[in-house]
Amino acid sequence: MEEYQKQLQEFDAHLTLKNYSKATRSAYGCALRQFFTFRDREDMSGPFTTTQAREYILHRYKQGLKWQTINGDYSAMSKFYREVLGLDWDVRLIPRPRKERSLPPVLSGAEVQRVIENGAIFKHQVFMALLYSTGLRLSEALNLRLSDVDGERLQIRVVKGKGAKDRYVEMPECLLDLLRQYFRAYRPKHYLFNGKKAGQRWAQRSAQWSIQNARAGAKVEREVSPHVFRHCYACTWWAAHCLQGVWPGSLSVFFVWQ
Repeated sequence: MEEYQKQLQEFDAHLTLKNYSKATRSAYGCALRQFFTFRDREDMSGPFTTTQAREYILHRYKQGLKWQTINGDYSAMSKFYREVLGLDWDVRLIPRPRKERSLPPVLSGAEVQRVIENGAIFKHQVFMALLYSTGLRLSEALNLRLSDVDGERLQIRVVKGKGAKDRYVEMPECLLDLLRQYFRAYRPKHYLFNGKKAGQRWAQRSAQWSIQNARAGAKVEREVSPHVFRHCYACTWWAAHCLQGVWPGSLSVFFVWQ
């Protein structure tokens, strides 16, 4: 196990030098730890081989895991073999999982409205409204700083989004009005959404809980998550949508189709 820990540290250092994000490094490290556990359980001693990797990938298929999970394992292991151990990775022996194309869950306008209105507090409502009306990923929204919101240009700057790339996202004017109400009510510091302590970023798990709590209150049966809001945003990109809120009180959501 000591040798495994050393290899995990070497792998993480390699990913750090290649400027991979903390989330990616954590996911790859977790995948590699699970492979090490499998090697121990199957008594695979000695040097690493592609046959061992193949057996592990087949084991993951037998567990009935989704292709996204297996594909993540594949990426982590192939990178570890090739770039840390310096071993060949035979794609003929271990082909990459074929991508599955399934339709993403999409909520109706009425369901989105009910979920947002059932946010426990105004902060939760505004956060979900932001996700829906901009299509930001969860980590991107939580990492937003006050200086990233450009009210004059109606733009939000996303710093080091997916792939460590910066970009600008347009926002409707009604969202800006909502954010201004939120700022007057909460006076956040540094980050747009603070946690328990002022100036600290809101925790990812707390943000996810706020969405699930709103879903339960709205009695929406379909899956609701930050990624689902992103899908809903993509489906309504061609349309104008307006968010109007009143504080204190409930948040009303109106869709204006062009």
